[in-house]
Amino acid sequence: MSSLLEKPKDELTKRLPGRRSTPSKAAHEAEGRFKAATRRTRRAGRKAGTTLRSGLAEARDFADERIRRARRSERRRSRKKAGAVAATGAVGAAGAYFLDPNSGKRRRHVARDRIAGLFRRAEGRIERAGRYGASTATGKAKGAVAGAGPEKPAPNDEALADRVRSEVFRPAEAPKGSVNINVEDGVVYLRGDADDPKQIRKLVSSAESVDGVREVKNLIGAG
Repeated sequence: MSSLLEKPKDELTKRLPGRRSTPSKAAHEAEGRFKAATRRTRRAGRKAGTTLRSGLAEARDFADERIRRARRSERRRSRKKAGAVAATGAVGAAGAYFLDPNSGKRRRHVARDRIAGLFRRAEGRIERAGRYGASTATGKAKGAVAGAGPEKPAPNDEALADRVRSEVFRPAEAPKGSVNINVEDGVVYLRGDADDPKQIRKLVSSAESVDGVREVKNLIGAG
């Protein structure tokens, strides 16, 4: 009998090999959900920590700013208070100095005389500056009027030509026989022959230097 029962049991064990040692699908799913929940919990913890640190930093910055503002306000109030105290002390000292029963009257007279002297000296400086400015302006105006007087009449062309010839032909090496000079309406015309360009430039320069010459036209060698 027992042998008959053992045989089906052996056959069943062969048909389901390793059933007891292999985890079920439900166990796998449960383990996956647990791991996913663990990861979410860790991420949430890190995010909460970051948020907490950021909030603490902002709170610290806000508190520092409030402290700095309070200190600046306190310093301003201290300076104003010190200035008011100093002004009050100065006024009190001045009052005690000028209202002294023994010497106050004399001190007031001395201070009044000094202030009057300052005003008189300032008025004197202003008056002297005004006189100097007026005299300078008058002198400049007279100079301008004198400089704007009638111009000297321009010399006639023949007289101007003689002056140009005298200036141009003054050097011993000047080409007196080969260069002719004539003037028309203050314009000097140089005609003739000359081979040395340097000498020609010197002739033109000498003619331009004569007072009354409006222009010099160099026609030397132009045929």
